[in-house]
Order: sequence, then C-alpha cells, then structure tokens
Amino acid sequence: MGERALHVAVREIDPQNKQRTSRGYRWLVESRINGKRIRKYFKRGEKSEAVRYREELFRQANEVRKQDRQLIAGNLLHEAVTAHRALSPLGKTITDAVTFYSEHLIASNKQSKAPLTDAIGRFLDAKEAKGIKRDTIKRYRETLNRFQKAFEGRALASITGKEIERWWQTFGSVANQRANRTDVNVFFNWVVKSTRYSHLTINPVPAPPEISRRVQLTKKRSLLSANQVEQLLNTCGPDLVPIIVAQVFLGVRPEESLRLHWEHFDFEALELTIPPEIAKGGEKHARINQIPPNAMAWLTPYTSLTEGKILEGIYSKSAFDKRMRAARTSAGWPPGTWPQNALRKTFISCHFACYSNAPLTAAIAGTSESVIFSNYRSMIKKTEASKLWEIHP
Repeated sequence: MGERALHVAVREIDPQNKQRTSRGYRWLVESRINGKRIRKYFKRGEKSEAVRYREELFRQANEVRKQDRQLIAGNLLHEAVTAHRALSPLGKTITDAVTFYSEHLIASNKQSKAPLTDAIGRFLDAKEAKGIKRDTIKRYRETLNRFQKAFEGRALASITGKEIERWWQTFGSVANQRANRTDVNVFFNWVVKSTRYSHLTINPVPAPPEISRRVQLTKKRSLLSANQVEQLLNTCGPDLVPIIVAQVFLGVRPEESLRLHWEHFDFEALELTIPPEIAKGGEKHARINQIPPNAMAWLTPYTSLTEGKILEGIYSKSAFDKRMRAARTSAGWPPGTWPQNALRKTFISCHFACYSNAPLTAAIAGTSESVIFSNYRSMIKKTEASKLWEIHP
C-alpha cells in the first residue's frame, strides 16, 4: 500500500452539528483507506486520545506497508466486504469461514498423503470382517504385497494408472497380468467407495490387457468334447462321478464342489443349492441350480444319500487334483495335457452357446456377465455344445 493510500485527520466538530455535539462529542478522526472513509468520534477533553488514535492508525499502516503490502493491494477489501455480506445472514464471520475451510483443506491434505500401506491393511481387514473366503484373502494379500513393494513409501493418491499398468506388465503372460490387475482393481474399487478416502473418487486402474488371438485359440482347445467327458465319467470310478457331474453339467467351481454335501441336493425338486458358505464370493454368488435330466441320470445311484460330503476322504484341492490325475490317466489323457479347469469351462461355454443368454449362464455359474462375454463367447458351435446334455450313463 502506497504512502498516499492512508489519509488521517483530527478536526473539531462543527458546533452546528447538534446530532453529535448534543451527545458530548467534540473531536473527529477521519481516515480514508483505499478510498473508503472511516470516522471515529471523541468527546470533550479527549483530544489527546484522538491524536493517539490517529498515530496508531499510522503505525498500523506502516506495519502493513512493511509486511502485508501485497495482501491489501487490489480487490482484497472488496472481497472482504462481499464475504461479510454473504456470511452475516448465516450468523458467521469471515474468521469462522476461514477456520472451517482451513480445517477442511488440512484434512484433505492429510487424506491425499494417506500411505498405500495403511489402505491395504484396512482393505484386508474389511474383507476378513466381511467373511470372504480365506483362500481369496490369501490371494489378495499376496498380490497387494507385491504391489506395495513396487510402490514402497508412496501415498495412495499419488499412484497413476500408467504406473499401475507398467507394474502388471512385469508379470509376463497376459493371464498373469490380468490376474494381478484384477486384485488391484478390487482394492481400488474399495478405496473409492470408502468414506475414509473421500478425496479419491476415480479408480485409477486402467482396462485389462487384451487377450491375443493365440490365447483365444488356446482357450478353445481347453474345452472338452462330449466324447471326452463321457470317457472320463465312464472310467473315473463311482466316488468321483458326483463331483465331476457337479462341475461339467452344473457349472460348479472345483473348490465349491469339494465343499458340497448331499443335503445340498434336492432330488425331488431337481435342484442343487450352493449356499454363501460354499459359493466363491459368499452371498454374491450363492445360487440354486436346476439339475438337468442327463445329470440326474448320472446321480440316480446316489439319491439315497442324505448327508456327508459328496467326495469323502478328500480334504484339499491338491489331494483332489492328485485323485483327478489318476482318473484322467485312466481315461487316456497323457500327463500334463489336461486343460486347466476344463470341466467348468466346458459347461459355461456350452451353456452360453446353447442358450445365448449371458445373465442366465452367469447366474448358474456364479460369475458376472462381463466374464461370460470376455472369456466364453464364440468358443464352440451350438450343434457341438448341445451334445454335452446328451451324455447319459
């Protein structure tokens, strides 16, 4: 503020000004700050106070000149008046507004600096509290530990989509890249929905890498023909028939089928119930599936069973895989040539090809429509797919 921006004068009030003199006032200190007139009145015998007031105004003006010259420049006074008029009807002052907004900015700044490590810990705690399967929690933890090491010491909000994409590209095959990307995407979806990280409103994880034509052809080769399914059922042994039927004719996941008990089958209603405690994803993928006629034909010898696991003596997936390897060898499959998750993939591909109904196929398989479209569309012709439900004992 320039030297001429402040004008202060002490003068005696005109005796004709009865409004002031009648109330005992005699002296007036009038100042102008950036064109705005300010008056302060003093009574008889208070001239010395008026002079001191004038000197104090000059002192304050000098302080402004030295320290805050740029603050007073421009339209700051106009902004202050405008803010005061807006806040007054609400019973608030400019100081109230500044205090409130400062606290908001400080909190927001703290949120933006929230460490990745803290968010990952809270995510895993939330998933465990929700009752997510232990295997799923273990997978989340392993993936996010890798992610955390790659972004050691970083704030959650500072990680960009490009960086995430470069991270998953270090995992070689597209399948591995997509698997790691999926878990990180689940994590950031949780972050965006969490009120604790309200400053993050957009999931930064980019779209998954495209599956090459070669990989798509490999997926087609991962399906079983009707003859191969029939050969497996005829040679696997009676203890494995129910669990194979559940996977290839009802679309049950291998891990889900290992937890099935006979009480989940209602042979009168021709229904199989996969409750939340068995379904992958819990309540989200719990379902009741109709048992098709050919599956019922294979299960008829077991209809008198009402309790116990459908595959006794097998308590882990590794033990089940070992038992299945022996069954595949009996069916003529050379070691190492069995397509991964072939039974369930065959069911989903054939069902979608037969009915062209992604919501129905997804509901039966306990998955999402997007997975059906991205992984199982155009995998097999309808004429070939329909043969799956013609397989009878």
